[in-house]
This record gives sequence, structure tokens and C-alpha cells, in this order.
Amino acid sequence: MKSTPKKTDTSTRRKLPNALTQLADLSPAYFGMVMATGIVSLAAYLLGMQFIARALLLLNIVVYTTLLFLNVIRMIRYPRRFFGDMIDHLRGPGFFTVVAATCILGGQFVLLTANYRVGTVLWVAALLLWIGLTYTIFTGFTVKEKKPTLDKGISGAWLLAVVATQSIAVLSALLATHVD
Repeated sequence: MKSTPKKTDTSTRRKLPNALTQLADLSPAYFGMVMATGIVSLAAYLLGMQFIARALLLLNIVVYTTLLFLNVIRMIRYPRRFFGDMIDHLRGPGFFTVVAATCILGGQFVLLTANYRVGTVLWVAALLLWIGLTYTIFTGFTVKEKKPTLDKGISGAWLLAVVATQSIAVLSALLATHVD
């Protein structure tokens, strides 16, 4: 007995978006993964767990590089979405995770590998990002015509601006202990 192929109802099948379409919605706060991984790596280092600390450093290098690459593509391919997120009261503060992640990665290079050169490059990059993002985001929030009410526009994510600032200070202190 031959079986006939079943007919499928294509109207109920969802078309999955391609990777570039999904990139449009990439959260600016994904660098929080680098922040968290780096913090655990540094804690492992301070507790004498060198293997774990170095393994997490390698993971952080891969994740940071990947996220940086994806964000550059997003900025080029979807500039309206990318820059629109910067002045969005809920998504904008997430951009500060890139500053903190850059500093934490720099701290990992300084403490785990004594590579002050890479630490310094990451510190400069973080400082430039911090200046650019601080003035872009807060100026955008200030001059934008349609603003949400306080209860809808402010969240705990705004503390990321403070965390980013503090991360620059910490990496500055780590780098200050090394004089060429």
C-alpha cells in the first residue's frame, strides 16, 4: 500500500527571519555578558584559580570580538535602528555596557597576562566610547521632543552610566601601577 505525502498547511508556518533581519533587533546591552564573564574571571584569578580565569579571558575575547563585529554590521546595515536605540530611554543606557565590558577586558589583560599595552588600548577605546556615548545619549534624551513619563522612562539600566564611569576609573588605577 502506497502512502501519499501529507499536505502541509503553509499558512500556519512562520517564516523565520534571516540573520541580518535579526541583527536589527540586537540589544545594545549584550556586552553585559562580557562584563559578567570578566568579573567572574577576575574573581577566579584573585582566588588563585588560574585555569578558570584564563579560560574565561579567552571566552571573553571571542564574545567581545563577536559582539563588536555584530554591532558594527548593525550600525552600517540598520543605522536608524542603531542610533535610534541610543536615544531610546529603555534601550539607550544599555550602550554603556560596551564601555564597562571594554574596561573589564582591559583589566583582564593587565592582571592575567600583564599586557599593559592591550590594557591601555582598551582603556583609550573605553574612554572615547564613554565620552561619545555620554554626550550622545544624554543630549538625545534632553532634546528629543517626545519623552516618556518618569515612571516609564527611567529604569535601573540607567545605573550602567555609573558602572561605565567606575570601570574607567578602575582600569585607570590598574594601568597607573605600571610605569614603562
